[in-house]
Amino acid sequence: MLKKIALSGLLLSLFSFPLLAQQTATPDAPTQTNTRRMGKNGAMQRHQMGDPATRAKKMTDRMTQQLGLDQGTSQKVYDVTLARAQKVDAIQASSDDNKAKAQALKANADDFKAKLKGILTPDQFAKLESMKGKGGMRHGRSGPDNGDQEKDQK
Repeated sequence: MLKKIALSGLLLSLFSFPLLAQQTATPDAPTQTNTRRMGKNGAMQRHQMGDPATRAKKMTDRMTQQLGLDQGTSQKVYDVTLARAQKVDAIQASSDDNKAKAQALKANADDFKAKLKGILTPDQFAKLESMKGKGGMRHGRSGPDNGDQEKDQK
């Protein structure tokens, strides 16, 4: 009996050492703004977002690669994407209630989509829309207003 208790205590202490380790931030580490998002299970999750220019660059690079955009078109897409990312940050930082923010974000997304439709060829835009449906550009995220209404309209 004493051996079992001693062995249990030893195992418990060995498995608890990693939990005691402290994480320290390095002073030269880049800072990013932290936001909270609701996870699938309703729990709040921490999510780090880059600045608007970084997000716009990543999205433009992905679209350039997947849609085969030339340099001129890619620059136009970047400009529109950067403006969208800046507006998203401004909306999220506002003190409006969640419903007003959601409406503003939806209007911003619709404006972005209209601008992209004017920049991309019909084939490229159709490919972009199909990628969104498969989670390619949106990473599989859809809110109550995003995915269902678009599918209903098709």
